[in-house]
Formats: sequence, C-alpha cells, structure tokens
Amino acid sequence: MVWISGQQLQGGKYVIKQLLGQGGFGITYKAHHTELNSFVVIKTPNESLKNDPEYPRFIKRFR
Repeated sequence: MVWISGQQLQGGKYVIKQLLGQGGFGITYKAHHTELNSFVVIKTPNESLKNDPEYPRFIKRFR
C-alpha cells in the first residue's frame, strides 16, 4: 500500500505529509497527527512481499 501526500488515515486522525524512505522491507512516511497537532512517523510493510512464502515471518519481525 503506497500512500500519497494529503491522504487521510483512520478517519482523518493522521494525514500523510511525505514519503521518507522505501526499502525491501517497508515504507516510511511522515504524517501529521491531527488530534495531538504533531508529526509522527508511520512505517508499513512493503506490499511487494505479500506473495513471498515467508511473508508471515516478515510481518512477525516487522511488528
């Protein structure tokens, strides 16, 4: 799942500001937490791994 600048998550609680980095394991974003009025970092697993038979292991390590 690749998000774009301005995209709202969790009913507007978070607003994506920019992509910070992308690697083989995950994608990292800078987002604005609207309720706390502060910036946070959100990291998501890289979707390209979904078809890998080791995906459940990757997610376990990710968490």
